[in-house]
Formats: sequence, structure tokens, C-alpha cells
Amino acid sequence: MRESIFHGEWMKSWRHHYPGCHIVKVPDMPKTAGARFLPPKPYDIYAVWNGRFYAMELKLRTDLGGFPFKEATEWQINNLKEAKENGACAYFVMNYRVSAISERQRKKVGFDKKRLNWAFFIDVEDLTEVDSSLDAKSVPFKFMLESPLFKSIEKEGEFWDIPAFTAYGGKE
Repeated sequence: MRESIFHGEWMKSWRHHYPGCHIVKVPDMPKTAGARFLPPKPYDIYAVWNGRFYAMELKLRTDLGGFPFKEATEWQINNLKEAKENGACAYFVMNYRVSAISERQRKKVGFDKKRLNWAFFIDVEDLTEVDSSLDAKSVPFKFMLESPLFKSIEKEGEFWDIPAFTAYGGKE
């Protein structure tokens, strides 16, 4: 599975739940010789709905391994923080899409699902706090399940539960 499929599902879900919202996938930089002088995109997607700006960096995980901090680049973190400083809701959204979870893995993380399609999300400031507090190179999956800093939503049929996602927007 490619991350771009998750991007499309996410945008489609926003449009389904909030037909009047403005949502944009920030395009990747062109792969030309001169493009090396252009800055990379600040984050994957932004949405404006009901007077709120949402800046989101989307990631895809296909196993129950932790979320590596190196996948959240300094450039992405700084751009999300800048958006947040200017009033936006700024999140990392991690889609854990695992088609087969072994019995051993289910016992290790403490749940009984045989497959998984969840999106965990965390405010950019909270992710940097977790990064500095954990003595690890990644956030363990079990930590995401147990930490109040990580919220999760499931895909309901064809669409992600975006209203549950936006319910956290702007809450401090």
C-alpha cells in the first residue's frame, strides 16, 4: 500500500463529512535539476473548515512497529509548529494499516484485533515532547495505545471519522 492512497482516503473523508470545507494536498516538488534549490513541501495536507485551519503530515505504517522519530523531519516539525503558532491545529496523522496481526503481536500490544486500520494523531508540540521524554528512536505502538497524547479514529466503511478528529481541534 502506498501512502498516497491514505492521502486520497483522508481528503475524500473530509469532503464527505464537511462538503464545504477547503482541503488541499500540498504538491510534491518537481523532480528536475533546478528543484534541488526549492524547499520541500511544509506538510502533506491542509484543510480549512468552520473557521479552523488544520495542517497535517500523514504517515503510513504497515506493521505494528513503533513510529520512528526520524520520519518526522525537522522541516515538517518546524512548519507544523509555525502553523500552530499562527492559530492552526497542527497534527501528525499515522495510519496503521496492518492486514494480519499474529497472536504473539496481539498479546504483546494487548488487544485482540486480527487486522487494523486506525489513524493515530498527535499535536506537533506533543510529539516533540514525547520525542524528548522517551529514550528511544521511535514511539512504541503500545505507548500510542495507552498515552492520552495520542488520539485514534477508525475508518467507518468508506470514510474516516473526521468529526472525531476535528473534535480535538483547538482544545488545549
